[in-house]
Amino acid sequence: MYKPFSKGSTKLSSEVVHLANTIPVTDKIMKSIFDETGYNPTNLSIRETNRLATLISQKGNFDFVRMEMGIPNLPTPDIAKEAEKEAIDRGLQGMYPPFDGVPELKSAGSKFVKAFLDMDVKPEHVVPTCGSLQGGYIAQALAGNMHKGKNTIIYLDPTFPVTRYQAKFLGLKSEGIELYDNRGEKLLDAINKKIASNNVGGILWSSPNNPSWSCLNEKELEGIAEICDKNNILAIEDLAYLGMDFRKDYSEPKTEPYIPTIAKFGKNWVTLISASKAFSFPGPRCGLAIISPKLNKLEFDLLGDFCGRKRFGHAFTLGGLYVTTSGASHTAQFALAKMLEKSTNGEYNFIKITRAYGQRAKKVRKIFLKYGFKQVYEKDMDETVGDGFYLTMSYPEYDGTNLMLELMKYGISTITLKSTGSNRHEGLRVCISFVSDNDIPVLEERLKKFMENNV
Repeated sequence: MYKPFSKGSTKLSSEVVHLANTIPVTDKIMKSIFDETGYNPTNLSIRETNRLATLISQKGNFDFVRMEMGIPNLPTPDIAKEAEKEAIDRGLQGMYPPFDGVPELKSAGSKFVKAFLDMDVKPEHVVPTCGSLQGGYIAQALAGNMHKGKNTIIYLDPTFPVTRYQAKFLGLKSEGIELYDNRGEKLLDAINKKIASNNVGGILWSSPNNPSWSCLNEKELEGIAEICDKNNILAIEDLAYLGMDFRKDYSEPKTEPYIPTIAKFGKNWVTLISASKAFSFPGPRCGLAIISPKLNKLEFDLLGDFCGRKRFGHAFTLGGLYVTTSGASHTAQFALAKMLEKSTNGEYNFIKITRAYGQRAKKVRKIFLKYGFKQVYEKDMDETVGDGFYLTMSYPEYDGTNLMLELMKYGISTITLKSTGSNRHEGLRVCISFVSDNDIPVLEERLKKFMENNV
């Protein structure tokens, strides 16, 4: 495949300029690709967008600037590789893991969340999962089957699109609250209005938010906890981008400020932690579900009917985790345990390393704004939204779907904000994680040409 730049190049070569003259690809080529795949251009999933970008790239003979998938591209720490190799040498790849996780990871997880979130939980409340996505799937399944008639999940939108697909697959209903328009007391009022019908079993959100990058504060988290406890609702907190609100320095373990979490308040919560983004460890699919100590031992008759286990903790592990995957990868658990241990001891600064994403976001945002784009979500309450894994962009007189399709003609792949549940249908989610230094001049050249063709 054609590579526009040699390693370390920062200037457009004459070959690249020539190639740029073949961009945008024609409507005829776009139609042929949609005919070939059978995809619906108005309702594309992230994976479908990824596949389309690959096909356009092949037919056009140029590389894409990939911004559709949240794939981390920082190197996996050597400590993880070494720990996984040691586990393999012990023959653990040939053994099923304990259904509720290896003791080493449960213990390391308990110490880690105390060090960075000031969360007091015992190892028994820490459950390894196949990434936070599986943890969210199980949590939603239980939330929708704990109390009679409470089969609806509320999402604080925008959100990771797959979580909604999970609810649909589980036969649950879903509703959304636009987080950008509802913060502080307005958020709590909006939640109370949604739950008035008494059909809500769970509330799910991410913080930092995927993709707006806004973060819930402790007052909001306390209010959500009170609502959930009062109304028998499960709060599902997804911390997939742990510590990546770089406006504050969360890098020092056992030191304030601590990463905000609902675990400080109430009893009806499950907190999800992923190894993918914070530790650049997405392939082995390993994460943690932290179950509220008060909730862990509570029993629910309906859970007994649903999955054969009345106790919440047993329903999560034996009723959910065990029957779907038999547990997270055995060897990967030891790798994650070592990364958590080294982070807790101050030997590995995962937050300092992930700051590279924030620096990259600044560069990419500057280019988009230079060529006529606008940042959709630019405020986090009264603060400017932080730089992190995602940007949200729009362009005058385009809706999100048409803008996404048009940018694909220019070799730039994104997803629509509409697909994330956002009510800002004019916008796109732009993931910066895979944008290399060599991609920066390519992105600028293509956005410049896009603007010139849209004057």
